Amino acid sequence: MSQNILITGATGHNGSEIIDQLSKAGIAARAMTRDPAQAPQLDGIEWVQGSFDDEASLLTAMQDIDRVFIVLPITPHHVEWMNNTIKAAQQAGVKQLVKLSGAGASTDSPSEIIRMHGETDALVKQSGLTWTLLQPNSFYQNILGSIATIKEQNSFYLPMKDASQSMIDVRDIAEVAVAVLTDEGHENQTYRLSGPEALNFYQVAEILSEVLGRQIQYIDVPPEAARQAMLDMGMPQWNATALAEILALFAQGHHNEVTSTVKDITGHAPRSFRTFAEDHRAMFQ
Repeated sequence: MSQNILITGATGHNGSEIIDQLSKAGIAARAMTRDPAQAPQLDGIEWVQGSFDDEASLLTAMQDIDRVFIVLPITPHHVEWMNNTIKAAQQAGVKQLVKLSGAGASTDSPSEIIRMHGETDALVKQSGLTWTLLQPNSFYQNILGSIATIKEQNSFYLPMKDASQSMIDVRDIAEVAVAVLTDEGHENQTYRLSGPEALNFYQVAEILSEVLGRQIQYIDVPPEAARQAMLDMGMPQWNATALAEILALFAQGHHNEVTSTVKDITGHAPRSFRTFAEDHRAMFQ
């Protein structure tokens, strides 16, 4: 199979890291975004205009493409947009879909976000196309959303109690994605991705304190307080409710499984949170 690759969601955390790694490896790819004029210019990356709610633009973006990496934004349109993407892929003759899903994806989950992942994973499997599902746990990069309070108050706030999570670096997810998109042997596989350990956020605060050289405190807050804080920052109600809901699920402590998948596929262990903190130290100062 040739390596005619399309990356959707190419300007988000995961998509941008994947195209950066493809470019640095000298692997040509196409990247889809709503506004190519605003996209970074990278060697070997062809930017195309496309939108998940515009089937015609999806079909155009997928012309002469064999493998599509799908990362959909979390919105009420998530399932509808996946249906649009699959229809376009079928019409364009795409051979393989590689979808970014989430750990524990299930239509029975108490979290709407996880239920959406479960439903769209099923749609991909039923598409008649070859598929690969990547199911990572939460990202280290999510802590960057708390930079303001870490800088100003030496504290960050989450409704996570003392639950542990086997979080993962987006860079490791991207390395797995690049391998799946460029190698054989990953067809019709579901990969659960995690970091090298499960940490609670008191431990995360300890590591940040050691790396930054000042005391950083994790403050557990009630789920409703977290939701209200997101609303106060201007987040739409659906998004704030859905995020508060998934955090409440994480707080139950069931997302702490550590897997060997990253090492099995890339040949190296996934990055630790300490490595992430050291690499991003300047952002917290």
